[in-house]
Amino acid sequence: MNKPGRRISVGVRPEATRSESVATEMWGLQASVVLKRAMRERGWGYSELSEALKPLGIKRSAAVINRRINRGNFNAGFLLACLQAMRFALDVRREER
Repeated sequence: MNKPGRRISVGVRPEATRSESVATEMWGLQASVVLKRAMRERGWGYSELSEALKPLGIKRSAAVINRRINRGNFNAGFLLACLQAMRFALDVRREER
């Protein structure tokens, strides 16, 4: 019988069998790696990041930021704020030279 519609796939793709929580955790840890690399490139620790985030309205201690990043337990807004804070601080240093 030729019925119109989507074909049924018999093969199982491993990435398709992951649950959403597993995928979210995996991407959270990847985001954590992105932040850690950016910090390392700048020679920053968690205290420098904590200070740079304050003007953006994120007032968390270095210890809280450390835990959040190491667990990969943060949202896209926090990731973008961290990257922006590091970029802005880098741009200011370049202008001071």
